[in-house]
Amino acid sequence: MLENGADIRFIQALLGHADLSSTQIYTQVAIGKLKEIHAATHPAKLERDALSLLAAIEAEVDGDAE
Repeated sequence: MLENGADIRFIQALLGHADLSSTQIYTQVAIGKLKEIHAATHPAKLERDALSLLAAIEAEVDGDAE
């Protein structure tokens, strides 16, 4: 549920945990997925990808001009 966007407080209530720290044990399962999403969507990565794409397009246009 956490990996699909469910709020940790909702999961806490669903499981009947009085303390959030009990529920947080389950967040460890989702950390790997979170890191993967962060790496793929971080603005710095998006900017690097855009610059790489622009450079590839410019190289292709320059190659076609010859």
